[in-house]
Amino acid sequence: MHMRISFPTLMIAWIAMITLCILAACFSSTAHAQSAYKPLPTNNHALLRDDFPPGQIGAIQLQRKPELRGLWQAVEIRGPKGMRINMADAGQFAPDLPKDNRIAVLVGSVYRMRITGIPNEPDVELYPTLEVIDRTHPPAEREHRFPIQIEIDEDDLADAARGELVMRVIYLEDNQVAEPVDTAGKPQRVLDLQPYQDALRMADQLGRPVAILRIGSRVPNVTEGQDWDAFLYGCPAWSTLKVIPTKQQLIDDGKWPVSANSGSISDRR
Repeated sequence: MHMRISFPTLMIAWIAMITLCILAACFSSTAHAQSAYKPLPTNNHALLRDDFPPGQIGAIQLQRKPELRGLWQAVEIRGPKGMRINMADAGQFAPDLPKDNRIAVLVGSVYRMRITGIPNEPDVELYPTLEVIDRTHPPAEREHRFPIQIEIDEDDLADAARGELVMRVIYLEDNQVAEPVDTAGKPQRVLDLQPYQDALRMADQLGRPVAILRIGSRVPNVTEGQDWDAFLYGCPAWSTLKVIPTKQQLIDDGKWPVSANSGSISDRR
């Protein structure tokens, strides 16, 4: 099993910070307080672990944070050139996603995808799952410009094609300790973990986990019935996002703001 945690740099207006507060009770007697003290157990277990099956972590998150129920989150799936992605929809796989691979998904749901066009593996099909377990906080009406970036590299696809399970936990860095590194136009930074390390717990220590991508070699042996529906996780709703226009497209549409100094002298009145 190959586990990686990714931390995309997102221009988010505000990132929630989690603070753990421990309240100590006051006792009138010092002796009473000392006798009542009990050290925290050292063999405690995390509430969420990376070996949970797809959907369980999202379901727990919806119970812990009811405000996430029914919430749409923008995501962008990146991959090597030529890679094609089809999302499960209404019991089958929809046509290829648009070129930018930007979609809106429901927080807490599990989405089955089909990936083809894998470099050096033209006949291989992979069926990863994507589970968004938390939200981001982009400016209102600008959600499509600040998606969670889900990056799949050639090593991930090659490992999965050989029969390995690749897990990527995507998290947002803590803005109080994040490194001031410009990652624009560069591959997503990743941290490879050992099989005995918990990717979800590590991501939680470094920031706030928001999505889990699992890529394995499992392929469906049925195309209908309850087993097929279970394989597609019920086909939860998703939607493509509007394409972000380029500067030239905005100029051609007359939507690019004109500078006060633009134009020739003869055009001024």
